Amino acid sequence: MKPRITIIATGSEITAGRSIDTNSGWIANELFSLGWKVRNFIALPDNPKFILEELTALKETAKKEPVLAIMTGGLGPTEDDYTLETVLDLQSKDSYIVERARLKLESIYKSRGKSYENILETVLRQTKVPNDSYVLDNTVGIAPGFVEEIGASSYLVCMPGVPSEMKEMFAKKLIPFLKRTYSQGKLFQETKWIWNMGESLFQSEFISKLEDLFSEGLEWGVTAQRGFIKAIFQSENETLVKTAIQRLQEFYGSKCTGDVFIETHEFLKDKKQMLAVAESCTAGQLGKRITDLPGSSAYFLGGILTYSNEAKVSELGVEPSVLESKGAVSEQVALAMVNGLESKWKSDYSLSITGIAGPEGGSAEKPVGTVWIGFKSKGKEARALSFRFPGNRESIREISANTALYLLHSGLLFERFE
Repeated sequence: MKPRITIIATGSEITAGRSIDTNSGWIANELFSLGWKVRNFIALPDNPKFILEELTALKETAKKEPVLAIMTGGLGPTEDDYTLETVLDLQSKDSYIVERARLKLESIYKSRGKSYENILETVLRQTKVPNDSYVLDNTVGIAPGFVEEIGASSYLVCMPGVPSEMKEMFAKKLIPFLKRTYSQGKLFQETKWIWNMGESLFQSEFISKLEDLFSEGLEWGVTAQRGFIKAIFQSENETLVKTAIQRLQEFYGSKCTGDVFIETHEFLKDKKQMLAVAESCTAGQLGKRITDLPGSSAYFLGGILTYSNEAKVSELGVEPSVLESKGAVSEQVALAMVNGLESKWKSDYSLSITGIAGPEGGSAEKPVGTVWIGFKSKGKEARALSFRFPGNRESIREISANTALYLLHSGLLFERFE
């Protein structure tokens, strides 16, 4: 049995267009990966009347079929956080204080030199949940989430709107509850990354090649990332998934990979080989991406941030004449950076990035988005590739860092750099 799933985001900043609701998409993607598909999304302002109307309608629907409503936001300490009181009205219930949350709040007050008696009722409200609800502990923040039964096999889930709190609660507390409550069936799934690819192009040039599999029960989804897309295929028939993945790999070749970040991380850890990076336009984002994974200190020597020409000369030994004749954003400089990095730190593998992230600095010959990425394996000749990445300054820098790791992954696991 699979329920009809609705995801609700509350917040006047969302309905007014001042903030983008990222929680709902993230939740839907996670549910899809587990075999549950979302029916619809709802965004509501911080208005208890509107929230109650929607929840009442969902409770009525639950009389006819199983419903799972997942709502984020409105559990904080401010006057416009109405989720708790609205659910209490919906269920005709009272609330109680979750002691673990209260103790955490008290500890925070003490650290600020205040006593528990100073806590305002509105602040204390974030530690409360409805009586007899299933509590979802908040290990990141204070406000606990909760699950309310609104009908036969039907539930209303309320979680904080802060993404870091919601994601941890969803993964560690809610998913186990859902798996116990709803049957998933036997579901097979695989995810592949396709590089330098957009969602629209992927759908137009490839998805039609799977029409025969869709008619037999294959389902798919795609999410866009900076520099690549994630394509997800699932079915209760394992053969359909394997056939889709085979066709995908045959069509895209080396552009189709697994999780580049995890696979590169595991490879370097297992081989006990050291990596170093030299960055210009990405200004440290490549180093951050590498060290986002725990345990990266086992192989990551560090990075050199050579944003200026002077730094490229003094830190990496780039010849001033090369900078003057070819420019900082060039194949020659990318190669010189990666060679200088290996010479300086004796790294097994070295990466360099130099480019124009914008919004200024571009030219007809080298427009904004032009990026050179260099790669060097100890004992082998350095190589560099040029790219023209789309988007604004932020996206160009992130795509550059991600692509550098994709190229490293290609060089390490497949001995290719293309």
